[in-house]
Amino acid sequence: MKAWTLSELDNVIASLAPLVGLRLQEVQTGESDCVLGFYSSSGVLWLWIDLNATRPSLLPWTALPLRPQVQKTPLQLFLRAHFTGRVLGALTRVTELGRVVLLRFGDSQDSGDKSVEIEIRLFPHGRNLIVRAAGKQISWQRPSPLQPLLESTSPIGQVRSLEDLRQEWLRSRGSANGKPLKNGPGDIKFKLERELEKKQKALAKVREELQRKQDLPWRQIGDWLKNNQSLAVPPEWNPFVDRRRKLAWNIEQCFTKAREGDGKVFGTEKRVQALVDEIGKLQDRLSAPASLLVRAAEPVKHQPTLAKIEAQGRTLHLSDGTTAVMGKSAADNLKILRKARAWDLWFHMRDYPSSHAVLFRNKSVKVTDERIMEVAQWFVRHFLGPKAAQHAGEKFDIVMTECRFVRPVKGDKIGRVTFHDERVLIYQFPG
Repeated sequence: MKAWTLSELDNVIASLAPLVGLRLQEVQTGESDCVLGFYSSSGVLWLWIDLNATRPSLLPWTALPLRPQVQKTPLQLFLRAHFTGRVLGALTRVTELGRVVLLRFGDSQDSGDKSVEIEIRLFPHGRNLIVRAAGKQISWQRPSPLQPLLESTSPIGQVRSLEDLRQEWLRSRGSANGKPLKNGPGDIKFKLERELEKKQKALAKVREELQRKQDLPWRQIGDWLKNNQSLAVPPEWNPFVDRRRKLAWNIEQCFTKAREGDGKVFGTEKRVQALVDEIGKLQDRLSAPASLLVRAAEPVKHQPTLAKIEAQGRTLHLSDGTTAVMGKSAADNLKILRKARAWDLWFHMRDYPSSHAVLFRNKSVKVTDERIMEVAQWFVRHFLGPKAAQHAGEKFDIVMTECRFVRPVKGDKIGRVTFHDERVLIYQFPG
């Protein structure tokens, strides 16, 4: 992947404008990555900062294209402590320094607090991430003094689009043999292309079958027999006539086969139309930007109902086929947790005694942030109950983790649990 030009960097920064005014909700860090999630009305928007030595970059995504290799680092702890819940007030490039981008944060009243900022340096072999808040500073690596810009801002050659940069970045993050990274947009696109190829081959075969069924001359032969009252049909029709049978039987047989053929033709025509529709949808998905490619929803195999669990509570049926349930009492909470599998998602109000909720899902299938926030909203509303109107505008922290990380406290009668590896969601109740 060729390093970005300043013109390309400016185009990327312009594409980040929708993040300004949004609240930072999620922080993930890895060996050379920092991923920031900003809450919006349509779901979480992501900013991926890649501190690769030769191709540092930052890119916006509507859904995470890859699963980051998360590591708990001092940088992550500092960001979570001082930045989570703050609003991004400004995002600019420091023109006099070249490849330096500043993200300035504040609270809901002050979205331009310069003392709370993230400085991103995107110099090849000089990349860095410096975070400042509460009079303190922490960085990904020891900062070096910056020199005034010596690089020309005039575009040289063709300027790559944001989608071109995304595609190149995805390829650079793939495996060494060039195969698309599993479950990323590149992998999904590869699978969609293979599925499209299979559908097109199937359509060609079904159309051939339809033509063959339409060419069967049963009705034409029946009309000929009826009009000529003879079994001496033209030679090409001989395989369709049984001369051991009487003329009346052959006439009835021809019209019976013709009616059956009409039904088969109708069913095959419907199959052709279904394949044409499926191919059109696949082509539409493939024509979309790679960042918008998502895994097609699969039906969840394990969705126990409250009746089967023998518990009381509430159920939420989501449009992607997943189901969430929440208990009414401590005993109900434990029954639901015992029915959950390791990879199902567990929800609980942070710093509040509340019901537990479990979102049942398929193993290894990532639930979108939009679905997670939908469950969080449903959970908070039912937690507040009739007093919901009294909490207009308030923010609530919701703990979410996989059920494998949740353990009931042995012998506890009020249903308390211990948990770890949690993710904290911030939901603001509408005013």
